[in-house]
Amino acid sequence: MQEVDQTGVSPNHSSRYGSAVKLFVLHTQEGNGTAQSLANYLQSAVSQVSYHYSIDDNLCVDVVDTDRAAWAVLDANSYSINLCFAGSSISMSREQWLSQYREAIRYTAAIIIQDSGKYNPLEPIVINYMDVAHGKAGVTDHKGITVGLGIGTHTDVGPGFPWDVLMSDLAEGGKPAVIAPPVNMIDQEAATATWLGGRISTAELDCPDHVGKFVQFEKGYIYWTPTTGAHAIPTSIFETWAILSFESGALGYPVSSFNTLPIDSISPLGDVQAFEHGTIYRRYGADGCYVTGAIGERWKRSGFEKGPFGWPVTDEIRYAGGVYQEFEHGRIFWSPDGTIGLKPDAGEDIIVPAEAH
Repeated sequence: MQEVDQTGVSPNHSSRYGSAVKLFVLHTQEGNGTAQSLANYLQSAVSQVSYHYSIDDNLCVDVVDTDRAAWAVLDANSYSINLCFAGSSISMSREQWLSQYREAIRYTAAIIIQDSGKYNPLEPIVINYMDVAHGKAGVTDHKGITVGLGIGTHTDVGPGFPWDVLMSDLAEGGKPAVIAPPVNMIDQEAATATWLGGRISTAELDCPDHVGKFVQFEKGYIYWTPTTGAHAIPTSIFETWAILSFESGALGYPVSSFNTLPIDSISPLGDVQAFEHGTIYRRYGADGCYVTGAIGERWKRSGFEKGPFGWPVTDEIRYAGGVYQEFEHGRIFWSPDGTIGLKPDAGEDIIVPAEAH
């Protein structure tokens, strides 16, 4: 199991308004998904819903800070912590729960014990719906909120959930130590990309879209989002990306680490890095350019910068019939009919007469 902290992303949370946390509530997703894909949905302002944790049998995502109220159980939000098993369904049998979510249940027990140590009067014990109605603190599910408190209509996690297994895991201590510390992907990337030099930003800064975060270093930046991960951008690539309006421009966020070209050469000619919607190439001593779409695919088929067209020297340029892009040794055109690559030959241009009709 791995745990990642993404608590700064989702806007779907509110104050607890002084309420003490007394319930830990389990949920099913009622749909296909993973811990990360569910977290992505919860991180969208449009969804208007959230849990503190989304979990599957491999990953636990911290979605909302437990000091804040997630939006999962209506009027019970202010005094509950909510965890959802990603990809799960109320119709699942005991056998399905144990085969698909055994590690997730074990990890959930550890989280419950961890949070019970932080919040009073929450206790790491499973309580029945009558206990919920009487205000007892402990662990229940969404049906406990519906039946015990008369709030809402949901009845998950369903009769097949192995409560006895969760209770056994809690009784064994859950061992908070088994919870791996949340992985900060920006710090993890910085530890690998030592070429960045010293860190300039003391804190992670929010991108204007409130989805991504970034940190500045001496020789570049690291940008992170929940879906693209964390990737270091060298200054040479960053300068071009900045001209293109950063993540809000044509390219979006970086999706890979940068490379020098030719790869593994002791005398590289330039840098390359892939983004969500295209790739920036920058030959040393020249401006950077990006390639994308059908023109990029045509250039790729020709052999990239080692092919007959060489390195890109402009971005795409629009004209009345479509788009073209200049390369060192030629030009690639795109129109709705497809792409055409033009490579000049030595000698004078020859006008080719039109065929007779």
